[in-house]
Amino acid sequence: MRLPMIRSLWCMLLCAALLGGTVQAQSAGPVEVKHPAWFKDSLMDMPADLEDARAQGKLGLMLFFGTRSCSYCHAFLENTFGQQQIVARVQRHFDVIGFEVMSDDEVVDFQGNTLWAKDFAIQERARFTPTLAFYGEDGKLLLRMVGYVDPQRFTAALDYLEEGAYAHQDLRAYLEARAAAVTPARPVIRDEALFAGAPLNLDRRDGGADRPLLVVFERPDCETCERLHRTVLTVPEVREHIGHFQAAQLDMNDAGSPVVTPAGETLTPRDWAERLGLTHAPALVFFDVRGQEVLRTDTDLLVDASGRPVDEISGRITANVRARLDYVLEQGYLEQPQFQRWRAARAREASN
Repeated sequence: MRLPMIRSLWCMLLCAALLGGTVQAQSAGPVEVKHPAWFKDSLMDMPADLEDARAQGKLGLMLFFGTRSCSYCHAFLENTFGQQQIVARVQRHFDVIGFEVMSDDEVVDFQGNTLWAKDFAIQERARFTPTLAFYGEDGKLLLRMVGYVDPQRFTAALDYLEEGAYAHQDLRAYLEARAAAVTPARPVIRDEALFAGAPLNLDRRDGGADRPLLVVFERPDCETCERLHRTVLTVPEVREHIGHFQAAQLDMNDAGSPVVTPAGETLTPRDWAERLGLTHAPALVFFDVRGQEVLRTDTDLLVDASGRPVDEISGRITANVRARLDYVLEQGYLEQPQFQRWRAARAREASN
C-alpha cells in the first residue's frame, strides 16, 4: 500500500524543515553539527576502542550517531554536552565516538566485521538521529537513547549507568521508581475519536491486515505527552493521516489491561513497553501490515534547538510527525531503512 505523494503545503513545510534547519528559526540558517574536540579521535575499530576504554578503567564506549545537518544533534551538543559537569561525568566513564550515519567510512564492528559507517548505524538501530548508544564489556549494549535528550534526562541516564542498574532493570523502570515517590500522576489524555479503545487485539500473525499499525505509548504526568495532544494531534491533516493506520494509545504504566500484540502475545502495556525497550514518553511505534516494527520515535520531538517547548511552532512540529507517518504509509523503509536519508531524498524531490 502506498499513499499518494502530497506535494502542496506539506512539501513546502518539509523542504523548509530540512533545508532551513529542522528545529531552528529559519532566519538563523541551517545548522552544521561539529563534534566536540573532546570526542575520541577514533580509527573506527570498535574492539580496539573498547579495549582502550577498559584499560583506562572506564565502563566502555558511548557512540554518538548523527548527521551534519541534524538540528536535534546540534541541540544535544549545545545544551546537554554544553554543561561541563555532564561532560566531566561522561569522560570519566566513557570514551565518546562520533559517527556520521550517511558516511562511507569503514568501521570494524564489535564482532570484528568490517562495514560502512552508514551500514553500521543501521545495524546498531540508529535509524533516527541523534542516537546515543552505550557499550560495556565485550561490546554489550548497556543503553540506547534516541533523539534529543535534555540535561535532566541525560543526567538520570548517567546515574543509571554509574550505579550499574542496567544489570537488573531497564532505564524506564529505573526512572519510574525514582519518580514514583515525588511526583503525583495526572492521567493520560484519552483521544477516543482517534485511537481504538479496549480491548485491544493487534494480532497480525496471519498477515491479513490492510493498514499499518501505529501504537502511541504515553504515561501519566507526562508534559510532553500533553504537548503532543495540544499541538500535533489537533492538526486536521495529522488526524487524517493517522486515520490510514490502525491506531492505538497505551499507558506505559498500565500493569493490568491485557493487549494482544502484533506477535499474538497477550501482555500488559507496561510489559509490552518493557519488551520493546521503550524509555521515554510519548513513544510512537510503527508496524507494517505483517506486524514487523519499521520505525519508532522514542524521543521528545516537541523541542526547538534550544531545548525549549515550542507549542507556538505547530507547523514545524507537524512536519516532523507527518514525515514519519508518510515514511510508513509510503513504505519508504523498503527503499531506505535509514529515515533521515529517506527524508532528505524526499526534500530534494519536493524542491525540484
